[in-house]
Amino acid sequence: MLQKQQNFTITGRKHMKTTIKAHHLRLDQKTNSAMERRLRFALGRFGASINEVTVRLTDLNGPKGGIDKECLIVVKLRKGGKVIVQGSGKDCTATLNYCADRIGRAVERELSRNRKAPIRRMRRVKKTEKHL
Repeated sequence: MLQKQQNFTITGRKHMKTTIKAHHLRLDQKTNSAMERRLRFALGRFGASINEVTVRLTDLNGPKGGIDKECLIVVKLRKGGKVIVQGSGKDCTATLNYCADRIGRAVERELSRNRKAPIRRMRRVKKTEKHL
């Protein structure tokens, strides 16, 4: 089991804590750096809004083969929300790429939803007397 924790900085933005956990898988340095680069590409523009990213890669069947690589990405936002994406496939890298695309769109959707939320203010309504 390989567990790698790394903070990477997006230029001009705050730090985004990233943890990559692999269960029943062996990831070499090349694959690990490719995963980090892919996450940076998908989530980099949201770096100021993201507090932590956790990626969990699991081999469900072991050496049997088949569609058994599972990827779970959890993004914790600075304002307290969570965005979670899960996917599975035959290859670790392809599964992570698929999930990274989805998490990028999901974070964008969540952040735009928060921005577009209307700010409601209590209006003072003057009471007028109606003459009958």
